[in-house]
Amino acid sequence: MGACTCGYTTDPEKNCNGTHNVVKAVKADLIAKLEAGGYDDAASHLKEK
Repeated sequence: MGACTCGYTTDPEKNCNGTHNVVKAVKADLIAKLEAGGYDDAASHLKEK
């Protein structure tokens, strides 16, 4: 797949293996849960990262 530029790869050779898709999905889920719980500041912080 080529060299990873996102920095989330778990491949020992630092090749892209799609880990960024998992990180993106988990992050979106956390943001949704934080917003639903009224933690808008924390959700905003995650959105910026």
